[in-house]
Amino acid sequence: MRSFQTIVFIIPFLVLVDLYVLKGIAGLLKGKQAILRKSIFIGYIIFSTALLISLISLYLFYEQQPSDPSRYRLFMRFSGLFIVQFLFKFVYIFFELFHDLRHLVMKFRPKKKFMESLPPEESTSSRREFIRKSGIIMAAIPFLGAIHGIGWGRFRFTVRHSAIHFKNLPASFDGLRIVQLSDAHLGGFYGHKDKLEEVVDIINDIKPDILVFTGDMVNNFASEMEGWVELWARMEARMGKFSILGNHDYGDYSEWASKKEKKANFDSIIRQQEEMGFQMLMNDNHVIERNGERIYIAGVENWGLPPFKQYGNLSKAMLNIPEQAFTLLLSHNPDHWSNGVLGDNRINLTLAGHTHGFQMGIEIGNFKFSPSQLIYKQWAGLYRTGEQYLYVNRGLGFLAFPGRVGIWPEITLLELHRG
Repeated sequence: MRSFQTIVFIIPFLVLVDLYVLKGIAGLLKGKQAILRKSIFIGYIIFSTALLISLISLYLFYEQQPSDPSRYRLFMRFSGLFIVQFLFKFVYIFFELFHDLRHLVMKFRPKKKFMESLPPEESTSSRREFIRKSGIIMAAIPFLGAIHGIGWGRFRFTVRHSAIHFKNLPASFDGLRIVQLSDAHLGGFYGHKDKLEEVVDIINDIKPDILVFTGDMVNNFASEMEGWVELWARMEARMGKFSILGNHDYGDYSEWASKKEKKANFDSIIRQQEEMGFQMLMNDNHVIERNGERIYIAGVENWGLPPFKQYGNLSKAMLNIPEQAFTLLLSHNPDHWSNGVLGDNRINLTLAGHTHGFQMGIEIGNFKFSPSQLIYKQWAGLYRTGEQYLYVNRGLGFLAFPGRVGIWPEITLLELHRG
């Protein structure tokens, strides 16, 4: 019930935001007909109140049976609507705040200077109206973007192709094609089988040598995977399919009746991934041989900086891998790369996910920005330190906000070359 307690805690903040927005609306409607002002005021209050009550009620409904995908879908739809309208309000209040602070500064200037510099009332009123209208226009941009992200952006699957060169890549593996998926959060795809069928077709058209999944197959529950096993089993890779666990795959974000129930959920997530054709790498490694030459694929359980738990054991995962070997490491959280991986020269390439790229941001050419980079130093794409590389997948699914704006769901294609 921690999430519900959080919702209750922030209600006063949400009420203050609404009151501040209403203040701005009152200013914009000044001089308009009374019936119009009343209608807009009442409509705004009813909509905001009804949405908040619906969200809380649906959360309580969802909490009664959180493993039910249909309940999760309904809750996410309303939470998405709530986030969209809140984005609009949040952006708008900055303009209203700017106007109020400017007025406050003018008011506390020395009285004589204040009176001399005071613009005509008509000019002041016009400036105030301009600021508020600008706020409405600017707030509409993320508002419309979020609507697009929920309706279309979350299913705008994008193949991102990178070629990486390694001096010690065995010649027999020159041109190796690896497809990476991450953060499917399958509970969010309930009712959208056609979308994941599209993903399967894209992957099989690529014809990868190796397919890897870098964690967070579900939000919390093994039941989210029901109905998807057969479809994901259709994904093909000539040299094998490998998967690791992410922080959401352990059931740590839900309350369980017993440890036994939690373990059964965990075991089911692993079993169903194996039925999909994935070899689970849980602090373990696998060798792939071609023409007498070898590469290694190592995988750690989830490892993250606090508050994330550290189930991963890199030493165990790298056990028996020779010093001069070429190794591909799967580790869900990219923080692991700079907090344990770098310096082990056996690990040439690390593949991670976890960040989702915040599901919101801007990517134009080589320029990319997302709030995610305020949290993670490596948050999307390819990174290099010395001869070690990290690739962070932007995720296939979504969580919390049921959409994507500017940071599209990703299918990664990596081509490894010698040289």
